[in-house]
Amino acid sequence: MAIDSSHTYPAAPDAVLALLTDEAFLRERATALGAQAQEVTVDGRSTSVRFAAPTAGIPPVFARFVGSSVSVVERTSWTPDGDGYRTALDIRAEVFGRTVEVTGERRLTAAGAGTTSTVTGDARVDAPLIGRQAEGAVRELVGVVLKREDELLRRKLS
Repeated sequence: MAIDSSHTYPAAPDAVLALLTDEAFLRERATALGAQAQEVTVDGRSTSVRFAAPTAGIPPVFARFVGSSVSVVERTSWTPDGDGYRTALDIRAEVFGRTVEVTGERRLTAAGAGTTSTVTGDARVDAPLIGRQAEGAVRELVGVVLKREDELLRRKLS
């Protein structure tokens, strides 16, 4: 199943975008995920975050292929879109020379006095034999990341 997630926030799209492109917020988000932000770059509405994500809790079938953490790079470049913003999803990791990527789109749209954030996409793992299983695990992980980000955004926006 593809990635399809939606959350609503009690703030205008400009306020939500301001947090999603704030260096301190991006570092705090990494910490909330149990990850270590190694490099955070913000240039207007564009961000690049490289962090070491822990692998504790991944399915045992994949545990032998990874160490205690994986380096992940997430890039966004937000553009105006009607009454909100959108960006392509571009999240990548290398695990033993194999590419793991999450691609798709994220939109922030006005919803009354608030904002709806919608993430759609899919995961691809370049690994023969276990690729499909690994893609399912990556999709689940993206769901966990979005849930924790949602909790942090709600705290910041309330």
